[in-house]
Amino acid sequence: MTENINSVGIIANPASGRDIRRLVAHGSVFDNVEKVNIVRRILLALNNLDLDKVYIMPDSFGIGNSALNGLWGEEKKNFKLDVEIMDMIINGSAEDSFNAACLMEENGVDVIIVLGGDGTNRVVVKALKNTAVLSLSTGTNNVFPIMAESTMLGLAAGLYTKFTPEEREKVTKPIKCIYIIIDGEIVDIALIDAVVVNESYIGSKALWHVELLEEILVTRSTSYDIGMVSIAGRLTDVGVLDNGGAFIRIGDSEHKVKAAIAPGVIKTIPIKDWRRIKQEEVIELPKKKRIIALDGEREVVVKKDQNLKMQLTYAPARFLDYKAALELADSKKMLEVK
Repeated sequence: MTENINSVGIIANPASGRDIRRLVAHGSVFDNVEKVNIVRRILLALNNLDLDKVYIMPDSFGIGNSALNGLWGEEKKNFKLDVEIMDMIINGSAEDSFNAACLMEENGVDVIIVLGGDGTNRVVVKALKNTAVLSLSTGTNNVFPIMAESTMLGLAAGLYTKFTPEEREKVTKPIKCIYIIIDGEIVDIALIDAVVVNESYIGSKALWHVELLEEILVTRSTSYDIGMVSIAGRLTDVGVLDNGGAFIRIGDSEHKVKAAIAPGVIKTIPIKDWRRIKQEEVIELPKKKRIIALDGEREVVVKKDQNLKMQLTYAPARFLDYKAALELADSKKMLEVK
């Protein structure tokens, strides 16, 4: 790992915001041209902060290279930032984001800026042991990442690299997650919700057939969330920083709620029962062939003879609060020019 280097990683998923849910729902489309513009604004912000290095994940669209090649005039003349498009094999899958996050952490980056939705961020967080993330929403279901101007995120990330360990702790937040445990082994995680689906094969990853839903475990639950977690939002309130979550069983019941399970898609969901759960609590489900959807996408196949447990816990990585970072930097007069 590189020592004493102030560096930022950028992972821009070219596939985020472009999945099948554009056909079955009405989600916004974040095309890759806009992602190029977003990355360019991040780079221009970082260029003003005397940063040592920026690493960008390569991708088939060439988002990083296009962001750099689009600089012109004074901004190009004044651009001194050392930017490296990482030398890694890509295959156009979620594995690219996972591998890039691993390499960035090995290179000692202070923070990784992620452009994507819940699915992209799940993969990145799963790869990390001690690196902070700052996530910008460019996906379909966007509960985990935030909507903000990328210039300000770039400034916050660059300033974060110059904070002390104690200051970094103050401007980051813990990330709740759900461990999916099969036969005693952690096989995957979810950041927002883990949904048990009564199916035997994955098929298309997106969820929209609510009659197949059986159990839902969520890390957060508010009245304004979208996706499967919106079902919990009709029942209870669990903030992102609150300990605990909620567990829901779906089934024949007179108790029904309306929930926005995808952009523009509102369904009536029968609630068999539900309860709040504690942080670190483990839920064990009976043996049965099933599919587990993680943050809105079918990901894990469970065989009929396997033991399935789900645990609400914390991820090793933390989330950078860009507003807190900018406020701290201003209190230290870090952006004042003498």
